[in-house]
Amino acid sequence: MKDLHAPSQEIMPRIPTDLVSFDGAELLWVDAILFVPAIFGIMFLPDVLRAIALSLSVALVVTYFVLYGWARVHPTSFGAHLLDVLHIGPTRSTRA
Repeated sequence: MKDLHAPSQEIMPRIPTDLVSFDGAELLWVDAILFVPAIFGIMFLPDVLRAIALSLSVALVVTYFVLYGWARVHPTSFGAHLLDVLHIGPTRSTRA
């Protein structure tokens, strides 16, 4: 990007890259590819099927938060391993 007052100088914006993690960038593509068409598909369902889809979505979110909380307390459990395999689990602290 060029400085408008001095076109020969480049402007280097200061972005704190140590604060931003791009580990979850793949999740944005998964959301865009899978969830957006699903949301538009659910919008045109009849009322009963839309209520079922909404209740299943809420159940999945609640299940995730319960598993996440369990994985924080019990990091060696199967739930923690499952979330770790799916790359959506809590970060594990390593002791030196």
